Amino acid sequence: MSTAIVVAAISGGVSLVAASLSYANARRVAILNDQLEEQRRARSKQEQAAEVRARYRDPLLGVVFDLQSRLYNIVAKRFLRRYLTADDTQARSYAIESTLYVLAEYLGWVEILRREVQFLDLGDEGANRGWINAFERVRDTLARDDLDPVLRIFRGEQRAIGEVMTLAVADSGAVRRLESMGYATFVTRLGQAEFSRWFEQLTRDVELLGQDPDAHAERPILLQNALVDVLDVLDPGYSRFAAERRTRLPMPDTGIGRT
Repeated sequence: MSTAIVVAAISGGVSLVAASLSYANARRVAILNDQLEEQRRARSKQEQAAEVRARYRDPLLGVVFDLQSRLYNIVAKRFLRRYLTADDTQARSYAIESTLYVLAEYLGWVEILRREVQFLDLGDEGANRGWINAFERVRDTLARDDLDPVLRIFRGEQRAIGEVMTLAVADSGAVRRLESMGYATFVTRLGQAEFSRWFEQLTRDVELLGQDPDAHAERPILLQNALVDVLDVLDPGYSRFAAERRTRLPMPDTGIGRT
């Protein structure tokens, strides 16, 4: 075999090895790039989840605290009974309307959070799971049909009330953000049939709670405890609301809370 042929064969072999190595390197680089891109996407979703939690933590804390506080006062302090039996019609109206409002405002902010989470496709990531589970317990408690029906709000109705409570507010530039309706607007809207239809049964429920809070206490008690659980998730260090402001209503020894 001539020297030229040998050299050509060797060169061809070297070229083939080089090509194989080049392909393998390119493949490793492509796999590494895919892994890095997946990590970037994961970090981005985690950052988005953290941003959503940071943005809505304070308003959610406020509405959760207000609702659990009102439920505590209805059962333990006889808030509704005291005002609904008074001769002061203004105080009576306030007691009913403000109770409806703290419940509706809570559902409004939950709907806003749901839209944000859905839009960002955050799913059930570990960083978000505690929030999801805590709010889900409240949703379940409101919808349960094995309890006294007072304050029962089915899941679809919860969403509907949340929707009618949600307003788009102009922010800086062309950005629009969502907020839950304010109290004055809520009271005004209660005079409109299209809006008030979502609160007709709840108004009757509030009046029943005012007449006899003990007879209809099971759902309010369970709901108040579930809301305190939410406070514990949102504010575990008690930076906004101290432990003594999260007193739980005692569960009566009647099997309440068992499913």
